[in-house]
Formats: sequence, C-alpha cells, structure tokens
Amino acid sequence: MTRLVSLTQAQKETLTLIERSISRSGKAPTITEMRDAFKLRSLRSVTQRIESLEKKGLIKRDRFRHRGISLIDGVASQLSSDLIQVPVIASAGCDAMEVYAENRYDEYIMVDRSLIKGRTSPSMNIAAVRAVGDSMQDAGIHSGDYVIVEVTDRVENGDRVVAILGNMAVIKRFDREGDVVYLNPENKYGTYHPIVVREEDSRIFGKVLSIIPGTEWVDDIKVEYYTEYEQAR
Repeated sequence: MTRLVSLTQAQKETLTLIERSISRSGKAPTITEMRDAFKLRSLRSVTQRIESLEKKGLIKRDRFRHRGISLIDGVASQLSSDLIQVPVIASAGCDAMEVYAENRYDEYIMVDRSLIKGRTSPSMNIAAVRAVGDSMQDAGIHSGDYVIVEVTDRVENGDRVVAILGNMAVIKRFDREGDVVYLNPENKYGTYHPIVVREEDSRIFGKVLSIIPGTEWVDDIKVEYYTEYEQAR
C-alpha cells in the first residue's frame, strides 16, 4: 500500500466505522446502518463514500453479498500501526490557523508514521500544507507537494518553516540574526529574494518534517489533490 492516500473527513469517518465494525463483530456494516450512524438522508450519500474508498484501494465490495464490504489486505493493520491520519490545512494565512485551532478539517492524508520523525502525538501537533510555486525547489519542495509540519514556534537557524506574514503563509528556510528574521528561498535559478522582517512581525506556524509529492499512485489509480495553499514569494 502506498504511504499517501488522501481522504475527506467523510471518507475518514466511513473507513473508521467499517474497520471498527469488522474488528469487533467480524462483519461490515450495511449501507443502511452506515446511513443511520452518520444521520444521512439518503443511501446514495453512503454509496458515494464507499465508491471513493474502493477507488482509493482501501476496501473491496461484493455487490451480491449482504455486508459484502471488506478491507484490502493490510489496511486494518496499517490503520492501527504504520499509518497515521494528518489534517490538511486547506487555506493560507489567518484562515488556515483558525481551521487548525477549531479542528474543522475537511481533508486528511494518511502517511507513514516514519514521516513524523518520532513525534508521539501526531493528532495534536502535526499538520499538512500544500505548497504552490517553485521558490523552494532546491530543498525538494515543488508546487503541489504536501509538506508535513510540526506545529511549533521553536525553530533553529537552517530549519525549513511555514511562517505567517500578515494574511499570507510562506514556506522558507529560517535564519535569525539578533532580532531580525530572514526567510530565505531555495532556488538558485529563480529571481527570488529573502524576506526580511523583525522577529515581532513574523509568526512561525511550524517546522517542516517531511515532503510528499502531491500526486501519488494508489493500486494503479492516480489520486489527484486539489487542496489550495497560497505560498507568497
């Protein structure tokens, strides 16, 4: 199984319900049971979620069997061990920080636990943002990539960070000299210049831990990502 699968909040909840039902009773929930559990109005709303999970290679269905949903081999164990679900910050600047503070995520990505570099509480201090632009391509960060971030303002010179400047968010290399902060691009072929601000005028949202390409293949199905993240240059 690839280490990156994009899930909406609804798909995440549905996959969790299926996994728990199979784990506890040995049976998958029916479409009707899932509709009732999520207080949805129509069965079609449930089947759309199921179809999406099937396309992403997480479940399989036998349409001629009652309770004919099963998890793809390895999904259950990876959900409980190797894979973690990371919230995607879907907008830039102040809006993104509000989304994070209130836990109002509409998309998650599932990533290998190794990508959070030993952090023990991923649900509390790990988020993902999506990069736009090529000002950090020499650091391996390309437009459309997901950047896994530890939410912290404790950073050191040379760290790649997500910083908030006014209503914009930027991904840059952090350097501090006295009370002056330099947010440096990393693209030797571009015409980008450092952003220079006083320390009190900048806000560090987080430290970059890992970078994941924004398009992955899941069981021969190409998964595209559409989360918007504004990167100032």
